[in-house]
Amino acid sequence: MNVFLYSGQRVLILAPHADDETLGCAGVVQKYVSHGSDVRIVIASLTLSKSKRYHKEEKSYDTYSGIKRISELKEAMDLLGVVDYHILYPDHTGKQLYDSKLDRIPRAALVTNLEHHIEEFRPTVLYIPSITKHQDHEALHQAAIAAARPYFWNGTVLVYETDGELSFQPNLYISLTEEEMALKMKALEAYKTQIGSNRHPVHPESLLHKAKFRGNQIYEEFAEAFQIIRMKG
Repeated sequence: MNVFLYSGQRVLILAPHADDETLGCAGVVQKYVSHGSDVRIVIASLTLSKSKRYHKEEKSYDTYSGIKRISELKEAMDLLGVVDYHILYPDHTGKQLYDSKLDRIPRAALVTNLEHHIEEFRPTVLYIPSITKHQDHEALHQAAIAAARPYFWNGTVLVYETDGELSFQPNLYISLTEEEMALKMKALEAYKTQIGSNRHPVHPESLLHKAKFRGNQIYEEFAEAFQIIRMKG
């Protein structure tokens, strides 16, 4: 019996970077959208400057522009049917001030900016990234936990997985249909600048393997896994 509610919800998803929301939540996002729930996605940082990306097979770096990243984000959101999305720390200076540097922002300032979205959007459920080896993931996770303290906001809090988790212990599994999995992979494909080799965690094939693994844990074909911090009925 499925006791998870997809209709009548206000869903706030916090992502360190544009693509994390798709890696961890694109399946469940489709369920909320198809049931008419409001979904807001907040990307913590996105720079307009050129960024470097390392490719292991070539043992070299290439560069891509922030303008391209914005167009990729828009394409992914269009595919998932999400019209309400924001960048928490947009970089309009041409310098890389925030991307991969969320840990340099005072925690109180980061928490306050998250609180503004909670107050404005009034979510019923909040999805936050797991702690990984990347400093931005840890900084946003910890700030989100503080912003979601019960005496400020007492809705449901769920942690989603992206890649490189250090302490992720799933206790909630959401099964995905073949169609939902296919669209999730297509949404990830929109992030062309972020996709690595087929062994890289940011690759449609890796995404498929993880979904099959999580599905196997609940005797389903595909699934997304989450960790419950707080569930409010």
